[in-house]
Amino acid sequence: GGGAASGDFNDILGDLFARQRGGGRAGRQPMKGQDIESAVTIDFASAVRGTQLELLRGEEKVAVRIPAGADEGSRLRIQGQGSPGRGGGPSGDLVLVVHVTTHELFEREGDDLHIDVPVTLGEAYLGGKIKVPTPDGEVTLKVPPRTQSGSKTRLRGKGVARKGKEPGDLYV
Repeated sequence: GGGAASGDFNDILGDLFARQRGGGRAGRQPMKGQDIESAVTIDFASAVRGTQLELLRGEEKVAVRIPAGADEGSRLRIQGQGSPGRGGGPSGDLVLVVHVTTHELFEREGDDLHIDVPVTLGEAYLGGKIKVPTPDGEVTLKVPPRTQSGSKTRLRGKGVARKGKEPGDLYV
């Protein structure tokens, strides 16, 4: 009877050592590859409107779409572009951290944009029409008579537009 118990014990030890070496049942399980984090810098206009980038991953080019409204520190996950999996497992993901350059005219607060626009003394006192830049091109803004320096006007919907959300406003 001692031979059967000895055989079971050897099987258990063999199983333990096989797992430690990466063999055995544990070594055959597919494992997902590791995610890779990388940074990308885009200009302000590309962040507001969205853009398509081509990144080089080793020898391969990967097309990445940055959605409209991307903000500083936004994170995008591109599935299957990380480290290769083991044992037939899927590749990990590429996680892009987006950095956005500043703009010389616009400041961003969430989905709202702010811009300072100079007006002449005559335009401020008498009123008039001025051209104001927006991310989508110039618009004409009516300056009411006797406008004070530092007055703000809101242009509804002329800020950052993100999918599934109401567009922000532009404060002039």
